[in-house]
Amino acid sequence: MIPPPRIAFLTAQVCLCLALLVPVSFAQASKQMNPYETQDLLQRQIGWDENQPNVKNPAGLFLQFSKIDETTSSGKQIAQYRAYAFGVPESKKYTLTVWKIGSDPHTLSSGVYVNAKGLLMTHKPRPEQEYSDFLGDDEYHLAVQAARAEPVRYALASTDKQLFVSGTVVPFPREDTDRGCRLEVRLAEPDGRAVLIYADGLPANAEIPFQQLTADDTRTGKFSVNAQGHAVTTVYPTASGKDRGSLRVSLAIPECSVAVEIPWGAGSYRQL
Repeated sequence: MIPPPRIAFLTAQVCLCLALLVPVSFAQASKQMNPYETQDLLQRQIGWDENQPNVKNPAGLFLQFSKIDETTSSGKQIAQYRAYAFGVPESKKYTLTVWKIGSDPHTLSSGVYVNAKGLLMTHKPRPEQEYSDFLGDDEYHLAVQAARAEPVRYALASTDKQLFVSGTVVPFPREDTDRGCRLEVRLAEPDGRAVLIYADGLPANAEIPFQQLTADDTRTGKFSVNAQGHAVTTVYPTASGKDRGSLRVSLAIPECSVAVEIPWGAGSYRQL
């Protein structure tokens, strides 16, 4: 459990060194992490989300996802995506890794390739496949099950260990938009005891206050907004005498007014 203060800012400009690129074992589901482990975990999650230029990704490349279908299996919703890594070399062979909250990253495939459009493929593209977005069974499709506000992170690493590109898909987001502003909450742990709050479209290079409401406890935090109007912060929901509840994060400034809400605590995690 993180001691007060309960609201802590983790800048999007965190150092994306090798420690971020090659995660250690977290095992969130099997043990109670101490505050330092939790902060390290959240910094790594932000690192995979933000794709800041670093030694293994100097151009700040990132994975992008295009939804192609949504189906239901055994009462659960499954979102299917094709994935792109625009700008990565075609000549390389890649390993694709997935990282879901509550578990460690694990390899999906060690034989992934891309065509000239960056589309992930199951084999080297043939000449006629270089500029196509629709390659059927030759594409590498991703089938994703998730809870509301749950991020699923992927990484593409070249087998020569020279390139590491990540990306995040949130199949069922909890977000709000108003006049160009956007506020989104993402689970950082399955029970929602740590969450990431992302904001976009805010006044650049500013300190913007936001409100956090859990039960009858209202607190104020601040977004440190970068030059692109983007910010990320972390929130640790608690309520005196309760092991569950609802977190509401809101932001009201002259430019816009947005608010998001998410359950947290025991029994709150449910895949759709």
